[in-house]
Amino acid sequence: MSRVARVEFTSYEHSIGKALDLLSVGDRIPQKGLIIIKPNLTNTSAPPVTTPVEAVEAVYRYCLEHSKASIAIGEGAGSGSTLDAFETLGYTALAQQHSIQLIDFNTARTVCLRNDDAVSLKEFHLPKLLRDAFVISLPVLKDHCFTVTTIAMKNMFGIAPAPVYGGSWNKSKLHRPSSHISVVDVCLHCSPSLSIVDASVALSGGHLSGTRKPLGLILASFDPVAADAVGSSLLGHDPGRIEYLVRAHGMLGSMKQIQIVS
Repeated sequence: MSRVARVEFTSYEHSIGKALDLLSVGDRIPQKGLIIIKPNLTNTSAPPVTTPVEAVEAVYRYCLEHSKASIAIGEGAGSGSTLDAFETLGYTALAQQHSIQLIDFNTARTVCLRNDDAVSLKEFHLPKLLRDAFVISLPVLKDHCFTVTTIAMKNMFGIAPAPVYGGSWNKSKLHRPSSHISVVDVCLHCSPSLSIVDASVALSGGHLSGTRKPLGLILASFDPVAADAVGSSLLGHDPGRIEYLVRAHGMLGSMKQIQIVS
């Protein structure tokens, strides 16, 4: 049975901290190595299109309090420059304030991995820093025109380097032949170690220009499939009818018998 923490939003520091405590994250995160916080900075648009820097700061502070591991923030923007997104959305200032390493996955050195369980991306160029890292996926809860929803799993598209997977936009090759298949394939190569979903204000009807939907929640889970199933339900979708979740179920997590803790 997978557990998903569901906490009412009051502030990022309080609500994220409470959600992670409900899952005993402080006892389970690594004490050495590298923790990478992976927000959704698809472009330079303000939240809720992108992950608020305040949410990332709250996760950083929690990790700093509970772990001796190095902590970095990593993203590869879906369009435009990742460095521009970092600067525009306040991440550069946050990094300077706390001496946090910012990683641009679109330009990072990569290693080619192979996984025969993947359908279309049997080989994947993974940023080398991610190979042994504890990855925290930190998206905003949003609808998506290709995959119905974009939550913890779809957020991992950001790790795909643009020089390899770009075209008309930085990750365009991941949408052929199927975005749903690519979501699962990318996560087979690098699945989130922990997922935290900002559902304080979701985006309904589209991931770039949808309608703001105040839900007042923070979700968290060690199971990205369960996190995405709960999030998809909050947006009014049946997880059992979302292809990437059906494909991922039993391989990357479970969307059945989910225990909600609050």
